[in-house]
Amino acid sequence: MELSQLRRAQYMGIRVIGLMYVLVPLFGQGDFEKGISYYKQQQYNKAIEEFELIVDSHPNYEDGFRILGISYLKTDQPIKAIKAFNKALELRDDIYGSHQGLGIAYYNNGNYRKSIAALLQAEQHSKSPSDRYQLYHTRGSAYFNVSMYDQAISDLEKAVSIRRGQFADVLQLGLAYYSQKKYEQAHKYLKMALGLDPDSAEAKNYISRISYNRGVSLLEKGDYTQAISVLAEYVSDESGDGDAWFNLGLAQLFSDHLQAAHQAFLKSKEIAPNRWEIYNRLAYIYEIRKQFEKALDHYKKAHSLNQDGEIQLSIERIEERIRRQRQGS
Repeated sequence: MELSQLRRAQYMGIRVIGLMYVLVPLFGQGDFEKGISYYKQQQYNKAIEEFELIVDSHPNYEDGFRILGISYLKTDQPIKAIKAFNKALELRDDIYGSHQGLGIAYYNNGNYRKSIAALLQAEQHSKSPSDRYQLYHTRGSAYFNVSMYDQAISDLEKAVSIRRGQFADVLQLGLAYYSQKKYEQAHKYLKMALGLDPDSAEAKNYISRISYNRGVSLLEKGDYTQAISVLAEYVSDESGDGDAWFNLGLAQLFSDHLQAAHQAFLKSKEIAPNRWEIYNRLAYIYEIRKQFEKALDHYKKAHSLNQDGEIQLSIERIEERIRRQRQGS
């Protein structure tokens, strides 16, 4: 099962840093003051109109490009935001907000690797806990979306330590641990995510998958009683999982619960009708019960799906038993 990607807007924490009011007289009071007023009132499209005129007239106005970049982010124009933040960084490369804004713009445009690169540059300029949270939150999510799970875990752990209770951080952290097969840590954060959003189907699903993996592990270790308990609970919630029904059937079979194994394998066959192992196991059960015609049919079906020599030997063995049965010997 592939991990889903949590792609969402990441710009909510960005802010204007160090507005250079000393430059106001250069622009004419009207345009600048209106632009700032629009920005503070969250009328970003109107702010864009004013600041586009300002930076066009004053191309060395770093603050103007940064404010323009933020306004582009707020109006979901990441490509224009990238250009504005890059221009701001050309003029001054030590402002955290410009590095952060560039990283967020790349993220929102789906270019996660460039987002990561920009935020790596931003880290040295971050000062406040708010800065560091936004950086780790966005960069961790970008790492997650390019399947760099170790790095995602590192950043998201830091984000969660600064600001707890953020569902997306906690969920992605749980999923990143899951992808690394670190199921204990994954379970911890997925349960935390479910506490934050009890309706999260994704958290519920992966908690169930962890339970399934535990059941398979118990099966492989030969602890069939516990494997039955865990897998039976799993399929009660995930009844459409053919693999889980098959493994439950194996655990029942190895515990000599033939009827329960038979029912589990039938359920697995209903869901995954082209899996040869199911027919092979059902054939074995029919053979034990001396239902040789059914056993032969299922061994032949298994062999049609997998040309295996052992299955061919089983077919020949059952054909011989049927022959003897008909001869009365």
